[in-house]
Amino acid sequence: MADVSRRGALTLGALGLAGLIGGPVGFVVLFSGGGANAGSCDGGGASVDASGLPERVGDFAGEQLKNAALIMGAATSLKLPVAGQIIGVQAAIGESTLKVIDFGDGAGPDSRGLFQQRANGAWGSYTDRMDPTISATNFFKVLKGIEGWESLEPSRAINRVQRNQDPDHYTRFRAPALAIVQGLSGTAIEGGTCTDPGASVVGQLSGKWVHPLPGAQMTSGYGPRGMVGSIGGALANFHYGIDFSTPGQAGTVLAVTDMKIVIATDTDGGTGSGTHVKGQTLDGKLTIGMYHMASGSLRVKAGDTVSAGTPLGTEGSTGNVTGRHTHIEFFTGKFDDPWVPVNPTTDPLPILKEKGVL
Repeated sequence: MADVSRRGALTLGALGLAGLIGGPVGFVVLFSGGGANAGSCDGGGASVDASGLPERVGDFAGEQLKNAALIMGAATSLKLPVAGQIIGVQAAIGESTLKVIDFGDGAGPDSRGLFQQRANGAWGSYTDRMDPTISATNFFKVLKGIEGWESLEPSRAINRVQRNQDPDHYTRFRAPALAIVQGLSGTAIEGGTCTDPGASVVGQLSGKWVHPLPGAQMTSGYGPRGMVGSIGGALANFHYGIDFSTPGQAGTVLAVTDMKIVIATDTDGGTGSGTHVKGQTLDGKLTIGMYHMASGSLRVKAGDTVSAGTPLGTEGSTGNVTGRHTHIEFFTGKFDDPWVPVNPTTDPLPILKEKGVL
């Protein structure tokens, strides 16, 4: 059972559940052979045949695996990805070892069921809390209402729902949850995030932000400025990003936060971008472009999901530039290949300051 000094007056309505939507997966799903069912990045999670459950997965068997299957089914009904299924099973292991228990503990004597939900009106009736599918559904509704849950470290995401004292309490239940979801669905799973076939997950996703070019100085800000280089038109008098330059030798360009790479190329399509990378943040709020890297220096490919601080390439001077630097653009929204001024941009500087990068 969790350290349940918690489960206060959190209500489903308080988290704004009227327009719930799913999001990108927070773990990698590698599809195994033999026609195994698997959850997609944006669709529902892995399906489970309740009539053909394994006898045992690790230390879990019987009723525990049936309850895990019901948790996974509740996630699928809400169109949550495999990531959500894993988090649900992980939470229930940490709360009840996947058993519908009719007692609480010292910190939460009125806690009941798989998720140890309290009798405060937030989680329905006693019958609801003791029902595996209903209690799991209520857990997932709150999870879906937490902005950016997909990019949070799993135990921290669960903590946002359960409101327990120790946000890292559920970390030790991660491995068995992965094993159970894999065992019940026939889906091969590794830690990371959802990725495309042949792509990679680089680093440990954490939701952190880092400086995109350590040791560099900002040399040009966002907004109106005189024409630089040879490209005119809409690009002539407005700078749609910010520039960083490293004194001395070229620096290493880093992923500023966790993101899925959608473009990684030495071809700029005549835009003057040079060798560049574009990636979508895992919450879908920003698409980040990083330009003018040295030709042939890219260390990632389209489809990869990278953690904050992952090396992307080397600071360079390719494209329409007057010297070595890295140009960074923040597009507001999720785009596969955004360009200025076609897609909306925002000044990266306030965001980097708010994230503690600058």
